[in-house]
Amino acid sequence: MNILFLSETFPDAAHPTMGTYNLALCGALARQHSVKVISPRSWIDVVRGRRAPAGPAIEAQGLDVLYPTRWYTPFFAHAHYGGQMWWSMQSAVKTLCRHWKPDAILSYWAHPDGECGLRASQYFGVPCAVIVGGSDVLLLPRNPVRNACIRRVLSESDAIITVSDGLREACTQLGAPHERVHTIRQGINPEVFHPGNQSEARSRLGLHLNSGEKLAVWVGRLVDVKQVDVLIRACRILWDQGQPVRFCLLGDGPSRSQWEQLAETEGVADLVQFMGPVGHDRLADWYRAADLTVLCSKSEGLPNVLREAVACGTPFVSTDVGSIREIAEPQYAELVAVNNPRAFAHGICTVLNGTHAAAAKQFVPRTWAETACDTVDLFDELIASRSSQRKQPLSLEPSSPSH
Repeated sequence: MNILFLSETFPDAAHPTMGTYNLALCGALARQHSVKVISPRSWIDVVRGRRAPAGPAIEAQGLDVLYPTRWYTPFFAHAHYGGQMWWSMQSAVKTLCRHWKPDAILSYWAHPDGECGLRASQYFGVPCAVIVGGSDVLLLPRNPVRNACIRRVLSESDAIITVSDGLREACTQLGAPHERVHTIRQGINPEVFHPGNQSEARSRLGLHLNSGEKLAVWVGRLVDVKQVDVLIRACRILWDQGQPVRFCLLGDGPSRSQWEQLAETEGVADLVQFMGPVGHDRLADWYRAADLTVLCSKSEGLPNVLREAVACGTPFVSTDVGSIREIAEPQYAELVAVNNPRAFAHGICTVLNGTHAAAAKQFVPRTWAETACDTVDLFDELIASRSSQRKQPLSLEPSSPSH
């Protein structure tokens, strides 16, 4: 099967940690099928010199990826974002598909990426499926203009793929036909994410903890919705209770400086360490080195970092948001209330003093090969259903970027 994947959320050499789950899925699909990727890059990044080639991680997967410049109007005209993105990638579509025609279109993120998936589906006359990520159906619909765009994508796509049952329900509430919404859970790479020796992992990372000190790892983008301030205040509470926990935050983002300042104000700057972005292939050692993984967001879909952590034998503490409850088995996980540093600190103590770590080491993860297989099975069904009434291809005529 020939599969064309469309999404801005995909890594390159300059952004190796962005959308690694999409790279993993495309890599798994490419082992049995022909997969090509178009991942637009903001014109703002291009102007600032942040454009980069695919990079070794993508080359290792053998994927053919194009990064066209995405021309759009920042902060306004949201209704046109889908049209602007599609206009921006038309040349790439022609180049990539000159001697290759997709049998199916797969996109990630409901809008604007999902709208591009719809337009590609119409152009090639093949079925399309859109993977929703979480905030695109949980937060973006609060904007009335984006709400209308997202509803249109969900109602017109041949299939909607969600990573959890909770997101499936969110999609149906936005008008997606129930029979078109399919839960296909993400996987992990068991060759990378598996239990190992904690001391050896800490040695490889150059970590040296003080006597009695525990290690917690947080992974993500430093943005307001992640509520790292809760983690910082919980760290202070734990210190006051005589339980020192060092928090290593792996990631970067616009909220970093304000949270670094808060750690200074709370007197725990030496315990809350901002490590910057870490390559996806290096995360496994961080999980193995940690006593637990933590997440304190006020909104999430179903973050795969928690599965990866447990696959490495590390329990987790998380706020009870999104669909996290679907994977939070009490043997190796604790869920706590949102925006409650004291509850967060209590959850950490419960895991550190319990048998959660031993239980996590028994976890058997789902693999990306299984996710890819389920995705192809869905496309087989969609292609078969079109066999009698296949949509006619549309002309790919250049149009104004504002339409």
